[in-house]
Amino acid sequence: MSAPITVSDGLVVDVLIVGAGLAGLMAARQARDAGLDALILDEGERPGGRLATRPLGEGCADIGAQFFTVRTPVFSRLVETWKANGWVYEWSRGWADGSLLTSRPDGYPRYAASDGFGVLAAHLAEGLSLRPSTRLISVAPTDGGWLATDENGVTCAGRALILTPPAPQSLALLDAGGVALPAAERVMLEAIRFGPCLCGLFEVAREVALPEPGALQRPDQPISWIADNRRKGISPGGSVLTVHAGPSASAARWEESDEAVLDWMLDELRALVAVEGNKLESSVRAATLHRWRHAVPLTTYPGRCLHSSLATPLIFAGDAFDGPRVEGAALSGLAAASSLRLAAAAS
Repeated sequence: MSAPITVSDGLVVDVLIVGAGLAGLMAARQARDAGLDALILDEGERPGGRLATRPLGEGCADIGAQFFTVRTPVFSRLVETWKANGWVYEWSRGWADGSLLTSRPDGYPRYAASDGFGVLAAHLAEGLSLRPSTRLISVAPTDGGWLATDENGVTCAGRALILTPPAPQSLALLDAGGVALPAAERVMLEAIRFGPCLCGLFEVAREVALPEPGALQRPDQPISWIADNRRKGISPGGSVLTVHAGPSASAARWEESDEAVLDWMLDELRALVAVEGNKLESSVRAATLHRWRHAVPLTTYPGRCLHSSLATPLIFAGDAFDGPRVEGAALSGLAAASSLRLAAAAS
């Protein structure tokens, strides 16, 4: 039998949303527009999840999402609003893969955030109730909804719960709260698989030779992505390269030290890019590594969200729900909030 709602901070909302990535932010905005009181809980210091931009030396760089495409009318309308606000812009219509020195246009615009994806996330979080730096250890049902407990023992409650972290993390929170999901739902969530990404940032003293518009995409290669954030327009203070290792290479080198991974990335970069009048390694002023354990959905759930059949409202969402990644995360968050609203209207 579930316990009645008792919270240490006295806060009970209509819906708790775990995760302040794009799916969580869009779910919260949709819930707010529907007149629901929503609270986002996130372990990060700032909203965005993999919509993240970090400083290095005199510049800065996107470390998670690098660009996004638009394939659906719903997301297209959102992006048109973002463009009108000056939040995003069209960066390219294709990428070079290293076999040619020019990009390969394919007709699909690739959009980037005007001041970095972290700033886009901050714009989307404006006006929302967000509790950052909150590391949850469990979520559990109560008589009137869901109770979330953080590592300090602080609790808050919602009449409904939307979980947007990667499925393994969401399942771990439920397991810690003693929640028994219906078997079929658990099987579907456990089938979602993610690949990691090792992201290296390199501040360089001189411009690196990359094809226009300053990026190289190499799917299925050890180094899958290289971008110059100064040429991207988000790092006017200096050239900072974002270097992503592909999922296989990232998994193989996950246990290596940051220094070892950065050295390996530099070795790989020597064969891919050049610095005019100088060796690449002597041009590097600073370097740092970021690790994304659940970066790339390798298998996805065939629906925009999963509304559990549990009596207490519970919905799973995120970028692994019917993809593609950025667009899929946004549409999944919208679908989660809409599913919650429709369920409430029917009850």
